Amino acid sequence: MASYSPALLDEIRGAVDIVDLVGRFVSLKKAGVNWKGLCPFHGEKTPSFMVNPRKGIFHCFGCGVGGDAFGFLMRQDKLAFPEAVRALAKTAGIALPEDSAPRAGDSGREELLRAMDLAARFYADALWGAGGARGREYLDRRGVDPDVARRFGLGYAPDGWDGLLAFMRSERIAAETLEKAGLVLARQGGSGFYDRFRGRLIFAIRDLQGRVVAFGGRAFGDEQPKYLNSPETPLYSKGQLLYAADQARPAIQEKNRALLVEGYVDCLMAHQFGFTETVAALGTAFTGAQLGLLRRYCEEVVTFFDADAAGQKAAERAEELLESTAYGGGWDVNRSGAFVASGALRMKVALLPTGHDPDTFLRAEGADAFTERIRAARGLLSYALDRVLADEPGPMMPGRGPANAFARAALMLAKVPDAQEAASLSHEAGRKLGVDPTQLWTESRKLAAALSRPVAGSRPATVSSGPPSEERALVGLLLDSPSARHTLLSLLDDGDVSHAPLRAIVAALRVRPDATAEGLMTDLDAESARGVLAALLVEDRDPDGESAGVAEFQRRLERRQRLRRLRALSRSIAEAQATGGADAPMQEAMLKLHHESREVYELSRAVAESDHTAPGSLTGGSHKE
Repeated sequence: MASYSPALLDEIRGAVDIVDLVGRFVSLKKAGVNWKGLCPFHGEKTPSFMVNPRKGIFHCFGCGVGGDAFGFLMRQDKLAFPEAVRALAKTAGIALPEDSAPRAGDSGREELLRAMDLAARFYADALWGAGGARGREYLDRRGVDPDVARRFGLGYAPDGWDGLLAFMRSERIAAETLEKAGLVLARQGGSGFYDRFRGRLIFAIRDLQGRVVAFGGRAFGDEQPKYLNSPETPLYSKGQLLYAADQARPAIQEKNRALLVEGYVDCLMAHQFGFTETVAALGTAFTGAQLGLLRRYCEEVVTFFDADAAGQKAAERAEELLESTAYGGGWDVNRSGAFVASGALRMKVALLPTGHDPDTFLRAEGADAFTERIRAARGLLSYALDRVLADEPGPMMPGRGPANAFARAALMLAKVPDAQEAASLSHEAGRKLGVDPTQLWTESRKLAAALSRPVAGSRPATVSSGPPSEERALVGLLLDSPSARHTLLSLLDDGDVSHAPLRAIVAALRVRPDATAEGLMTDLDAESARGVLAALLVEDRDPDGESAGVAEFQRRLERRQRLRRLRALSRSIAEAQATGGADAPMQEAMLKLHHESREVYELSRAVAESDHTAPGSLTGGSHKE
């Protein structure tokens, strides 16, 4: 896997704060020597993702993924290994050896990111330069403070067809790279390219590391479309990011809340008025992926609706989110009659006066009035339920058909992830429908059970079964103890380790017996082996029993080694007898067999006594011979 020297990789790994790196994407909380959070690589409600800062590794006990800083960045940003090394070396301020040869395995992301960074600078320079008066006048008219505009990297795309193209040629960026980045379009009637964004105010869209990956362009007049966004590219997938998430993340984590708005200017204005936990949905419907992103950092999201449209929009939004997440059936009732918490994200709705959006309301009424609207926010599903009941007013009883309000309310409750919200909604709906809330709960449980049944062929991948406990304990000891490596590696046979990932770790140790345990990450090609190594490293083992553990495994491995020799000797004697071998060699072989048998017997007795005095203390299980 590694094309750089182990010493250089160790230097980079040691210089990177993996808690800080992972913390850009996951809200981490201290948990003993580790940090814990929701896994960014699979959906989960209970945190099982661990980061160990001392060893510089991460591991998810839910999906089995694990590795070091290089592995995290490769998976998070879809980078090739050399790209991850260069990115982290740059972060750590470590110079890499000159490499002018083509970089095998590169995905081209670095060149695309460079193109996007240059484009952002070009647009920003155009906005604040002599030709950007139109853009600056628009910002002034909308009340956007220049400091806020600069902080968010706003820009201006000149009216010409090839302004960006000409600039990029001077920077030696190929037109094909610009096309791949979504910055230019191929001409339909002939050869060549032209700028995608022309005569528009430009909003830079950044990933969670603050790197520009896309742009949004707003027309100044009646041009269509009003908003023109970057297409899907290797850097940007619609519905995966949120505008301003990189800048809002610290405030979201601190306040344990995110404010969700629809427009770029709404988001800018919220930040300008001090609501720095605000993000925008990039002009698309709020997606399950965006919901999952926010869920890593907070427990509450407040979105804003016009009062007249609240019911309809809440119903639509609730349907989108409840269908796109796997949180259905996340609440239940325990024996005391209380609802069991699920840890789900709470979605709320703050109502604004008719005709207002966050931008206009903040400028008209100010920050205090906006705070009051947030404080008065109700649950998203409460508004959605109002819409359901408004469609079919009057008392509804079960049995009047699947299309009535009772059935629709029960279906909605079946998908509610939050325990407290479920309790509140069931009583609210029961009161408005004129039914006992228990009836609604019973029906919703039936529906939740039906919804939770996996569709054929859609069963999610599960983590493979773990390694045998004795093998796990042995490899853990080898990772922790240099003396164990010195004593035991020479005794280990390939057949002593049946679990393939553990066998790969042992093989890496044979090649580099002096390597740090975390340094082996870049020596392992298989992701499964890196995941198992991370799982072993994230655990804390008691160092006090190290010497006893080495002695115990030494006895076991020597016994197995002698058993292998005994079997081989027995086979050779049998073969000699079958072919009528000479008497003297046969007698010598028989004496050797007797001697080996005595030694195996003594070692077996020692192992048995060790198991009897300290059962499971070292191995936690037996090993089949």
